[in-house]
Formats: sequence, C-alpha cells, structure tokens
Amino acid sequence: MRTEVIEIYQSGKGYKAISKALGLQRTTVRAIIHKWQKHGTVVNLPRSGRPTKITPRAQRRLIREVTKDPRTTSKELQASLASIKVSVHDSTIRKRLGKNGLHGRFPRRKPLLSKKNIRARLNFAKKHLNDWWPNQLLGSGGNYFFTEGHVGLDFFFSLNNKNHHLQTAFCVYLCYI
Repeated sequence: MRTEVIEIYQSGKGYKAISKALGLQRTTVRAIIHKWQKHGTVVNLPRSGRPTKITPRAQRRLIREVTKDPRTTSKELQASLASIKVSVHDSTIRKRLGKNGLHGRFPRRKPLLSKKNIRARLNFAKKHLNDWWPNQLLGSGGNYFFTEGHVGLDFFFSLNNKNHHLQTAFCVYLCYI
C-alpha cells in the first residue's frame, strides 16, 4: 500500500488525489510521503530503546508457572529462566507479568471464618483467658486467636480484581496445648 502511494506521488498526483484513489486519509498519505522523502524508504524503521531479553517462549513459561503456583516468587522465576539460559533481573520478570495482568499481591490478613468458627474461637478464648498464655491471644474484630510460632504474610501473583478467599496465607493457628 505504501509503495503504491509513492508510485502515484512520483507520477505527479497530489495528496488529495492519492487519498481518493486508494481510500486513505490525506494525513496518512502525507506521512508516508514525508517518510519516503526523509529516509528514502517506507518500511518500518527500528525503534529506539533496548530490545527485550525475554523471548515470547520464556514469557509463556513465566505465565504458566505463575498460574500453576501463584505463590512463586520472582526470584524463583528468575532461577527458572536461568535454567533455559535467559538472564534477566527479577524486576523485569515482575514488569512482564504485570503487563500480562498478573500482579503481585499480599493475601488477606485474616482467614475467612464462618459464624460457627467465630463463636467457637471466642468461647475458647474467653474460657482460657486467664490461663498461662494470656499474652499470646490476639483480638481481631471480636475474634480471638491463639498464635503458635511465627505469624507472617505470604506473597503471591494474581489476576486483577480477583478475590483471594482461598489464597489466604496469614499463619494463624487455634491451638490447645
């Protein structure tokens, strides 16, 4: 199409006649002709910037691994790509996943509890309130939890606006010792 624009232009036609003949906008015809006058060609020229290091195949592999296990970290994905001889920074991996709709998220801080579980935990906490572990009881919206060991948050990748009912990773344990 671009070469046809140049051929018609070289035969002496103007922008308006070319746009009517080929069914293009006048601005499109003008842009094609100016590119030809400036660069001597109408093919796509290379863009500025560094070419991507992640190949489409490696990108598909990243997406497949993250959808299989959303809790995979970018460092683990980096090691996975290193096994196929693709060396990239972990922030590059996060950016590439973000462009594909997979964003890193922290899970909910509190597990979803049924009314029955809330009542049972509250009764347990009230019953054992004066036992030897009163400093280890945490209050949370009317619910009391006994924590054993490390309380922490996990991290995972997920699609936009996805509800994370099953992804909850807050390490809360109701234990009776």
